[in-house]
Amino acid sequence: MQGVGPGKSYFARDPQGRLVGYTEVYGHPNRPQVIHQGATGVRPEHRSVGLGRWLKAAMLERILERQPQARFVRTGNADSNGPMLRINHALGFKPYVSNVVWQVPADKVAGYLGED
Repeated sequence: MQGVGPGKSYFARDPQGRLVGYTEVYGHPNRPQVIHQGATGVRPEHRSVGLGRWLKAAMLERILERQPQARFVRTGNADSNGPMLRINHALGFKPYVSNVVWQVPADKVAGYLGED
C-alpha cells in the first residue's frame, strides 16, 4: 500500500506489481474537518475478497491518525452499485445528501428539437 492521507491514494498491487485496486481521498485546506473519500476501484478478477473494503478502511484509519481535525468523511455512491453500497454501509457511512442525474441520448434530443 502506498500513499498517505488527504489528497492521496492507496494502491494495492499483486505479487507481480500490477495495480489491482485503489482508493483516494481529498480535502480542502480551508475545511480540514471534512474529508472526501473519492473513487475506490478493484479490478474484476480481484473482487469479492474484501479488497475494496480493506482499501477504504485502511485509508479511513490513516485519516484518523494523520488528520485529527477531521470530523466528517463524505463519499458518493450510485444506488445501482450494490457492492460499494455494502462496503460503505459496513464502514458506517450513512446517507447525507442525494441527487438524481438524468440522461438522454443526444440523437433523441436532436429529434425532439426537429434537427433530425
